[in-house]
Amino acid sequence: MPPLPDSSPLACCPVDPTESHRLIGREVAHELNNILTIIQGYSERAMMKNGDNPTLHRDLQVILDNAKRATLVVRRARPRSASEPTMIG
Repeated sequence: MPPLPDSSPLACCPVDPTESHRLIGREVAHELNNILTIIQGYSERAMMKNGDNPTLHRDLQVILDNAKRATLVVRRARPRSASEPTMIG
C-alpha cells in the first residue's frame, strides 16, 4: 500500500485514539467506496455493451446488485465523528 499523502487526515497532528480509529475507518470506507464505484461502473458499461446476451446480462446484474449492496453496508458501517448526526434507515 502506498504511503498516505500529506493531505490525508491521518498525516496531521496526533489525535486521541478514539478519533484516530474514526479517521482510519473513514479512510477505509472511502477507499472501499472508490473500488465499489468502479465495479458498478464497469458492470453497467458491460451490461450496455452486451445486453443481447441474457446469461452474461444476468451475471453482470448479480455483480451490480451486490456492489450496490456492499456500498450500503460500507455507508452504514462508516465511523462517524461525535459531532456528526446519525442517520437512521
